[in-house]
Amino acid sequence: MVAQMPDTLWYTDGSIKAVGRQVEGKKVGDWTYLYPSGTVSAELFYQGDEMEGIQRFYSFEGMLIAEENYENGLLEDSSFYYYPTGQLEKKGLFSDGLYKGIWVFYYEDGKLKRSGNYEAGLPEGFWSFYFENGQLNQEGLLKAGKEKGLWVYFDEDGIPLYEGSWSFGEKVGQWYYFKKGKKKPWKNFD
Repeated sequence: MVAQMPDTLWYTDGSIKAVGRQVEGKKVGDWTYLYPSGTVSAELFYQGDEMEGIQRFYSFEGMLIAEENYENGLLEDSSFYYYPTGQLEKKGLFSDGLYKGIWVFYYEDGKLKRSGNYEAGLPEGFWSFYFENGQLNQEGLLKAGKEKGLWVYFDEDGIPLYEGSWSFGEKVGQWYYFKKGKKKPWKNFD
């Protein structure tokens, strides 16, 4: 039995770009991709020339920056993305290559940055956004990626600043500001 030699892809300068195996011109099995410096940029798995299963991507410095799950060449299921420090940047689900379900985003220090739901790749439903100090910044509903309904905005101490309604990304109706804990009319957008 003869062991099959790996196939190698090259950069124009002659350095190795990728090593793996091809069958009838299609990538199969494990492939390792390299930056021109020689550092690993990705560890991928192929079936019939399409990515399949967990794929790992790395920074120029060799730090893991993404773990994505593929089915039949499309992003599916859980994915995780990291800052160059290794801290989790965001995590969520894909369906047919589009964001779906709850996604959570973090600041580089690990504090929550924002969270919300996606439908067909667009923000949909209730979303919350946070300041770097961890306090709530704003919250409300998104429909097809645009603000809808009541949104409330806070200062960095978590005290409400103002609130108002949106209709598909446009401010509508009476908006209010808060002064000494009391809600006062600010501006009418009708």
